[in-house]
Amino acid sequence: MPDISELLAGASLRELTVQVCLAGDAGAELEALEEELGQLGEWQPTSLGERNPALELQERITEARQRAREAAVDFRFRALGHRAYSNLLAAHPAPEGSKEPYDAGTFLPAILAHCCVEPSLTPAQVDRLLDVVNDGTARTLFAAALAVNEEPSPIPFS
Repeated sequence: MPDISELLAGASLRELTVQVCLAGDAGAELEALEEELGQLGEWQPTSLGERNPALELQERITEARQRAREAAVDFRFRALGHRAYSNLLAAHPAPEGSKEPYDAGTFLPAILAHCCVEPSLTPAQVDRLLDVVNDGTARTLFAAALAVNEEPSPIPFS
């Protein structure tokens, strides 16, 4: 049986990376083009020189996907460790009657600043980030910060 000291020497905090697109306009363009393509229906040429409009839309969709990929950012989160996480929770107590174990308005931005290691975020930068992303993107980031601290590391099946 291995010695616990040896096991702890090789231990590290859990990490998790999520990718989000910070260019809302790129995502909107892609969605609009895909919807337009879906509404084309069955194309019937009226002359030999006519080009299927779906081909041009497909090209524009490919370009829009590339712009959205270029605007995507990887956010890498690292767990704080049990004690540090518990201390952060305690610093942001839940309002009376809340179903959450923390004050969502203060704890969630704080955990982003504490857990996001790439890109590194100050509290002021977290505030700016939350001003430019929609609620769905913010929830994705919050979920990753919570998951890296609250969920056990996955053990792959063999």
